[in-house]
Amino acid sequence: MIWLTWRQHRKQLLYTLIALAAAAAVIVPTGLSMHHAFVNSGLAACIAKAGDAQLVAGNVGDCGELARQFQQSYNGLTFLGILMVIFPVFVGIFFGAPLVAQEIERGTHRFVWTQGVSRLRWALAKFGLIGLVALVIGAIYAYGVDWWTQPLMAQGQGRINYLSFDIQGVAPVAYTLFAVALGVFLGVFTRKVLPAMGITVAAFIGVRAVIEYVARRHYLGPVSLKLPVSNTALQYNQYAGDWIYSTSVVSAQGKTLLSSAQLQCQGTNVISMSSTGGTMAVNANPCADAAYNGAYNLQVYQPGTRFWDFQWIESGIFVALAALLIWFALVRLRRIS
Repeated sequence: MIWLTWRQHRKQLLYTLIALAAAAAVIVPTGLSMHHAFVNSGLAACIAKAGDAQLVAGNVGDCGELARQFQQSYNGLTFLGILMVIFPVFVGIFFGAPLVAQEIERGTHRFVWTQGVSRLRWALAKFGLIGLVALVIGAIYAYGVDWWTQPLMAQGQGRINYLSFDIQGVAPVAYTLFAVALGVFLGVFTRKVLPAMGITVAAFIGVRAVIEYVARRHYLGPVSLKLPVSNTALQYNQYAGDWIYSTSVVSAQGKTLLSSAQLQCQGTNVISMSSTGGTMAVNANPCADAAYNGAYNLQVYQPGTRFWDFQWIESGIFVALAALLIWFALVRLRRIS
């Protein structure tokens, strides 16, 4: 059965290897160039001074000009990183969806089942081999993309934020296994290759969207950090790689004075005032307003140091979903004549 499965799907593996080689032809030279520029420009050393601390001295981590120069040269490659998010679903539609659907569509499954091979043995051989191939492909993809994106993520975007999280660590491997299992299940359910492929794409995107935008933020409780507006010696570390839920300026009585904003005052003078997405309908000089006496900046966030905690939680969810889908596929397979 292993030999037969290999013969049936070797072209798909060949095409996948060609795609990985083409991706490597882009990732390796651009990645080497980015890592070289990141270190030699001094940006890596500048960011390293701030470390993982949430609050740093005002003159620590001031890498603005170095970061701007790096971004001008390489931030165009961020688009390529976004495209890599969809790689697992391609593995799912080209390996998972046709795995059983193609056999049923052509009627070749009946021939195999009448040759002394049980449905369970047939299914386990096919699922096991393709699952192993998907695991290896996902691991190669995850390792390569993780290495390639390191300089881009180090500039403040962080590894735990949206999209960045999806192409790093072990999660891409879990996404790939889930995509294959989803394709297998839908192939068994629809018994047609093209419908299985189309539904796999839609279902994969739907499940990923629910997990990413609804469930992920609740894996662990967020952390709050306060910084008095009168404290000009410290500032938030923009290179900590945190996933920031919200920032606001809150009065000493706990009332929100400014949403999606940060403020620093020295006496009645404004040292800095920035908006992070909201509208700042305030006086020209809020520091002179009595309401801001004792006020503080409030940041609600997930620390960047929780990256691996979130990775293992999300990977566990998708591996469990993959196992459940394979089980349903086996149950459904028993009812096919």
